[in-house]
Amino acid sequence: MKKNIIALAVAAALIAPAAAMADTTLYGKFHVSYDFLGGSKAASTTGGFSSNSSRLGIKGKEKINDNLSMIYQYETGFDAGQNGALRSTTAGGLGGQRNTFIGATGTWGTVITGRHDTPFKNMGRDYDLFDSTIGDSRNIISGPKTSQGSDTNWDLRPSQVIAYATPDLMGFHAMAAYVNSWSVNDPFYANPPTAKTAPYYTPSSALSLSAGYKIAGFGLDAAYESHRHGGANQVGVTRSQDAYRLGANYSIAGVKVLGFYQDIKNVRFSNDSQKTYGVGAAYTFLGANTVKAQYYKADSVSNTQSTGGDMWAVGYDYKLSKQTNVYAMYAQTSNNSNATYTIMNDGHDYAYPGTGAKGALLPGKKSSAVSVGVEHKF
Repeated sequence: MKKNIIALAVAAALIAPAAAMADTTLYGKFHVSYDFLGGSKAASTTGGFSSNSSRLGIKGKEKINDNLSMIYQYETGFDAGQNGALRSTTAGGLGGQRNTFIGATGTWGTVITGRHDTPFKNMGRDYDLFDSTIGDSRNIISGPKTSQGSDTNWDLRPSQVIAYATPDLMGFHAMAAYVNSWSVNDPFYANPPTAKTAPYYTPSSALSLSAGYKIAGFGLDAAYESHRHGGANQVGVTRSQDAYRLGANYSIAGVKVLGFYQDIKNVRFSNDSQKTYGVGAAYTFLGANTVKAQYYKADSVSNTQSTGGDMWAVGYDYKLSKQTNVYAMYAQTSNNSNATYTIMNDGHDYAYPGTGAKGALLPGKKSSAVSVGVEHKF
């Protein structure tokens, strides 16, 4: 009898946590590539493995009533063992925090608070055929990269976010987010707050909006984001930046085409601006095969000569299953004499060798790569 009681107690102890976590899901993605690097920079061609936006997370949902459920998510990047560490950590293993939030959802929509990609960023992700690989559109659209200075704050995943997303309204959807403090190190703030005190300083607030409509394979999208800073009044410096994104896409019989436009006002809080354009196409055949190509071009920043660049990429994807994809692709970026764009940075755990201390090698140069990789979702 005592043995039976003990067995029941052990079984209950094991089952109880499982029941408590019944609505919690473990998920993630392994994404590893081998990149053969080249280009006209002053360095020999080289190559190596990269773990690209690999991630691990838990998410869950608790029903409160028929029209209200609580939702939560914790997500972190991780190193898949490629050369020791992510760019976001010096110790390998788990990397930087990704979308992590708590919120509520119902037929009225969804509201969340925590860390999350801005609606402006999400709209750009919808128009990228090479997400987290070489040729990722963020290498161009995240903002100007020049030898005189860069402003690459237009694809943010900030903390201090509160956001609302509408439900699907007969093909229409929208999202709005307020960011209490988008940058701890606002370069124009006279006395930058520390990481611990930053939440209580709001000179660097942001507003991000997006909306889209899709019907019969045709889609239109728009996004807007405004950044503010609280620095002291300076000659030639404004207190806000604004950026706009517009996109159109069409899908039919395995074919997808898309077009993208972006306009950034007050680059680096000056009176300069920059326009960017993108086009792409993909064709899926025999169910599992996809060929794709895209081209993005950034104009020179106004009042700053030769700061433009362009990037093109071609690739082939093959789906082994719903969860596993393998691919091969080529990408190349060309710079004007004062521009420093590359074909691998955002979404790619290892940056192109010409960045950072070697950035002086990039103005007026080309960067290129061939990449083969595997992506597995679970």
